[in-house]
Amino acid sequence: MDAYERAIKLLALREHTEKEIRIKLKERGFPADEIDKAIDRLLEEGSLSEKRFAESYIRARLRKNPEGRSILRMRLIEKGSPKSVADSVLADVWESESYIRPLAEYYESLLRKKGEEGARAALLRKGWRESEIKEASLFLDPGIGE
Repeated sequence: MDAYERAIKLLALREHTEKEIRIKLKERGFPADEIDKAIDRLLEEGSLSEKRFAESYIRARLRKNPEGRSILRMRLIEKGSPKSVADSVLADVWESESYIRPLAEYYESLLRKKGEEGARAALLRKGWRESEIKEASLFLDPGIGE
């Protein structure tokens, strides 16, 4: 199996950044020139997409473990997403307000466990802003957290 075929198998499982693919191929012992050719081919044919990775990653994080914009940005950059891609995708998510429902659901579960003060503190630690928490609270059942 060559570097390209291995990369395709990795991408069939989930989206990856170019950085992640490079690391995984290098760990498998592929030479740098073969990795470069594989990456170029994947980018050219659209199999590897930094934007698709960022969108997928943000959706998954909001669904499983909602974090604020600044933390998501940091995590994307750590994964290898270019800053411009991370900023653009996050701007789209925040502009469309598609973060509010997952945040509201998470806030609701925290309210049941920790009460209002504890829930707000937990959300602030996860990078959420007061204005975002307030917006999400509008989606809550009025009896929650009392």
